[in-house]
Amino acid sequence: MSKRNNEKQGYGKLLDAWDPPEEAGQPIGCLATSFTFSPVFFEEECLGRFLQLESDRAEDGAIYLVEREEKLSQVACAAALVDQNHCRGVRSLRWDMLPARVPGAILHAKVSLLQWANHVRIIVASANLTEDGYRRNQEIFGVLDYHEGSEAPLDCLREIAGFLRECVAYAGSEPGPAAARWNGFLDRVLRDSASWGRGEERYRQGRVRVHPVLTGPGRSSAFERLRELWPGGSPPSRADVVSPFFDPPEAENRPGQEIWKLLRQRGEAAAGYHVTAENIPGGPGVLLHAPESLAQTVPSGREKAVAYVYRVPEIVDGDARPLHAKAIWIENDTSNAYMIGSSNFTTPGLGLSSNPNLEANLLYSVYAIDRATRGEWSAAFIRSEDIPDDAELHWQREPARGEDEPEGSLALLPAGFAEAVYASDDAMRGFVRLTFAAPPPAGWELRADEEKAVFYDEARWRADGSPMEVKLPWPQDRLPSGFAVTWEDARGWAWWPVNVLNASVLPPPAELRDLSLADLIHILTSARPLYKSLPGRGRSRDRAAGEAGEFLTDPHKRVDTSAFLLQRTRRISWALTGLRERLQRPVPTREGLNWRLRGPIGVGALSRAILREAHSEEEKHFLLTELAAELSRVRPAEARGYLPAAEVREEIRKVIEELQASIPLDSLGALPNLREYVASVFAEILR
Repeated sequence: MSKRNNEKQGYGKLLDAWDPPEEAGQPIGCLATSFTFSPVFFEEECLGRFLQLESDRAEDGAIYLVEREEKLSQVACAAALVDQNHCRGVRSLRWDMLPARVPGAILHAKVSLLQWANHVRIIVASANLTEDGYRRNQEIFGVLDYHEGSEAPLDCLREIAGFLRECVAYAGSEPGPAAARWNGFLDRVLRDSASWGRGEERYRQGRVRVHPVLTGPGRSSAFERLRELWPGGSPPSRADVVSPFFDPPEAENRPGQEIWKLLRQRGEAAAGYHVTAENIPGGPGVLLHAPESLAQTVPSGREKAVAYVYRVPEIVDGDARPLHAKAIWIENDTSNAYMIGSSNFTTPGLGLSSNPNLEANLLYSVYAIDRATRGEWSAAFIRSEDIPDDAELHWQREPARGEDEPEGSLALLPAGFAEAVYASDDAMRGFVRLTFAAPPPAGWELRADEEKAVFYDEARWRADGSPMEVKLPWPQDRLPSGFAVTWEDARGWAWWPVNVLNASVLPPPAELRDLSLADLIHILTSARPLYKSLPGRGRSRDRAAGEAGEFLTDPHKRVDTSAFLLQRTRRISWALTGLRERLQRPVPTREGLNWRLRGPIGVGALSRAILREAHSEEEKHFLLTELAAELSRVRPAEARGYLPAAEVREEIRKVIEELQASIPLDSLGALPNLREYVASVFAEILR
């Protein structure tokens, strides 16, 4: 019986899986792997959903940039690991892009791991992180959610986390800062979710189990895992395969042979292949986009062993929907197993070759399946059609380039180019650190893109002594997300992605740099989010400075300095209160805490504005002291999944100590009352 589905039940939108569930809490971080990749789609659509961005890049311009920077700066990690064939493109350096260089194979897994404060989600899919993958193709995906009271299997989370560690190891011989963030985030996911979900258990009648089926160097093949995880009892009698790509027509069809080894060896057995096809003009012929070797693998001498072919339409509900889903369904009268994910029905895709791809799938299996469960699973199977009995079948005779074949027309980055990292010195002067694992090929050069002038090349490198690590100043405002690399005999350009040393080296958007005290007062006292507060000021910077800075600059009021300072303090006390309230809210990551304390609208920004705009040493010191006193009143809230209050208080104390160090009491000798006040405040709050 064909697993044909013609209903909408079992269908969903993959992008919706990036939205946080209710009560998930604030975003912590996310990792994703992909073969083909669109940095723009990942940044604007996937990360936009994960972070719950409310602005739009096309419509909101600078507002979008501010919101994106603010929210990305507070996550522990955001990263995409992409096969080296497609790891390229301009992006924000607030998230990492790492190339996977798998010898003789490719990274083909499509796994996304998302964490919010109270929730972890795994997405395993057939879809690449591209517009086509998420919005156009026929794809398949599975989601596992972990939270308090979750029934998702913890072993599955642990296995996938281990697999993701294996994958990132192919990003370079020496783990750099981006790989360290990747692995550090996996550590946190496992630590935070240690009590979420359920442990391993034996098969129970009617209970669905989920296991990962992961292939790659040193791992079992997908078929070995299918045999190992089959619910038990008699072997399956039926298999249905969905795949858009197969081994070349002239090759031995090892996946087809393995299917028949998986099925029972006596009696009735059937294998169904669900493929795309096209009508041959002028007759009843149908060209199948699959090799004839699929039919030729049926065991000889077994009359009750039959192979069927079904056609997957690529026009669905009036829209072109190319097939890109991959799945294997096996069943008998009592049990079912359904594998979905990234593995095409190919030798490297199913882990059968000497150089297997890195692939990720989920296997849903159940013993003593009931009719309702089997119906739900059938609803998630790809929609396919019977091919008319009188149709002349024509099989694919020319090799078709599968997506799991490396694209030889593209230049791949030579192994000598190990890592490119953007960093800055103590004065926030940016530089790029290039690390070489081996001498690069002759005639190499780097450009910020394919059109711009050469940034660095072999001649300069040799003049510098051919170092394995070199630091080059980066004077431009626009940061490099990667370098276009070419060399003698290169076929085009390769891409060398740049990642950051850490988030603190990145400058804030221009809209948030050196905000005036008036701007900060407006933002800190607004109940609206930062990105909405900026355009809501509704007045020019000069006018704003005149309105809010009046208490700082009016010379006619500079008579009794101590009274004048107290008056000014009262005028900004509401801003300090707003700052304190922000600091008291739960914060999920150290990156988020650093943003609140040292970011462009944090304590550091406010203290710099005071130092910059105050017109005497006395008022600077008094206002900084009031700022420190307000910080001492912060009472961080405790919340599950967020940083402990003690850790927040410790970081606030460090900031208070920095404020104290910026106030030399000797300069207040002419104002003994103020000097005594400053000394007593710090003695009290730092005791």
